[in-house]
Amino acid sequence: MLYLAEVLKKSGVFGSGKTELKLLASQRGEYNWVPVPGEDIIPADDSGNFNSGALVFADLNASKQVQGNLKEASGQLVKILQNFSRFQEKFKTQEEEIEQWKQSLTYQSQELNRREMEMEAHREEVDNVQQELARLEAKQGEIEEQQGEIERLRQEVEQSRQELESAWTQLQGEREELQGSGSIDAEQASSLQQWLDYLSEVMLQPEELQTSLTAVQEQLSAQEAWLGERTAQLEEWRTQAQENQSQLDEAVQGLDQGWSEWHQSQLELAGKRTEVAVRERLLAVKEEVLTGLRGQLTGLADLATQMSSVGSGPAPGSSGPDVDLSELERMPLNALQERVRQLQNELETGMHLVIAEQEELMLQRLDLNELEAKAARASEGDRASLEAELADLQESYGFLNDTLVGQRRSLRERERIMNQHQSVLWRRLGNPPEPVSSGGTVDLSPLVSRLTEQQQGLQQQVQTLEGELNSLRGELEEFRGQVEQQASADEGQLQELKDRDRQLRDRRAEIAQTWGRVNAYQELLDGLRDRLTHLKETTDPLAGSLEHLQELADSQQNAVTQLQEVVGHLTAPE
Repeated sequence: MLYLAEVLKKSGVFGSGKTELKLLASQRGEYNWVPVPGEDIIPADDSGNFNSGALVFADLNASKQVQGNLKEASGQLVKILQNFSRFQEKFKTQEEEIEQWKQSLTYQSQELNRREMEMEAHREEVDNVQQELARLEAKQGEIEEQQGEIERLRQEVEQSRQELESAWTQLQGEREELQGSGSIDAEQASSLQQWLDYLSEVMLQPEELQTSLTAVQEQLSAQEAWLGERTAQLEEWRTQAQENQSQLDEAVQGLDQGWSEWHQSQLELAGKRTEVAVRERLLAVKEEVLTGLRGQLTGLADLATQMSSVGSGPAPGSSGPDVDLSELERMPLNALQERVRQLQNELETGMHLVIAEQEELMLQRLDLNELEAKAARASEGDRASLEAELADLQESYGFLNDTLVGQRRSLRERERIMNQHQSVLWRRLGNPPEPVSSGGTVDLSPLVSRLTEQQQGLQQQVQTLEGELNSLRGELEEFRGQVEQQASADEGQLQELKDRDRQLRDRRAEIAQTWGRVNAYQELLDGLRDRLTHLKETTDPLAGSLEHLQELADSQQNAVTQLQEVVGHLTAPE
């Protein structure tokens, strides 16, 4: 079984010691590790090159004896921790997604309930409309029945008129024959009486037709009144629909204006966020500049300290091969003096070179800072070329800095060698052991003074840059506050616009239903109005025909009465 263990090394009396493993956890699966309870320590014969405290993987058998070599666990632990971090981030992301799903489901449930209530209200409204349509269809059926009744009355009137005309023609013929003969026999009188009885039976009864026509006209008037009420109600619906449509159009325009303002605010917010990012980058660049200036200030202080210590003996912590003092003792005095002057000149030249390169390094640092700030503010098109130039300059700066470090180290070594030569020369010239200032030392006061001026200038730059950083941090915090405030306001406005958009969609659907109902009513009422108009156009001539039939019936009745009198007079015994 694979265990995670800590290497423990205990030193013995004579330098040797034993190695032990402290078991920390055991593997139960690919990503499942179980802590080892208590403090379980086992001996290890070979710990390899692992130091005490190192974490290793050990493969142990059932008796907890190490099998094979120990394996370094740091890299694997880093991977496990990285995987755990990714799992944790993924789990956090899934938790956020689950929370969003919960909120979405809650919102959908609320929206579904609202939709159900709206559907119920729409269902009731549809039921009302269907009932109204059923009443309209019933009225339409009644009008069709009335139209059939009028058609039946018209046909009856026409048939009665034709029968009367036929009978009246026959009667006129009998009357003419009767007038021509001057007398009739019993058979003729019986036939004539039968015709008169038939005419009396089939005589037109305009009163009955007038009663039916009056009833139909009353029903038509009632239908017209009902149709007028429905037309007035339809106009109310139409007016309400037009008002709602106007309000909806104004609300849509307001919503479009709101969306336009929100998009404009989003553009401004994106600009502010870009400004914040630029200021953050500028702040980071200035902080890097400040760090570099402080490093340069420290380097100048070290260099000034080193130059001040020249001639006062070996530099502290100097190392390297010592000078062969016996050879210096045997060297001619003139040659030794020339050698000391040569070393002094070389040291002075080296110091001048280091100072010049230090100034060059400072200038490159300033150019580097300026280029970094320019790259932070540059557009996407110019940033690539600036970053390439920045990389070249950083490489040059790093190379010069490394070179300067080596030259400083070489300068200290030269200083140490010169001090050894100068000390031997000092003693061989008969001077006391303690060296004093003399013409044999190098006068480095101008260089030290120049370094002091550079330190003061850098210190002033550091103070100025610190003030700029404090001001920039304040401005950056103010910008961040503005961005957060505007982002919060835009989020609230976005939610409000979404709510208004949803409400307008609902209102648009309601208004569309209203217009559908208005158009359906308009179509039905137009059809009913056309039929009523047609029926009135049919009943008006029928009323005139009934008046004419009344006159004809009255004249026919008079004629039948006269004929009956004549027949009675002719058939009476003398």
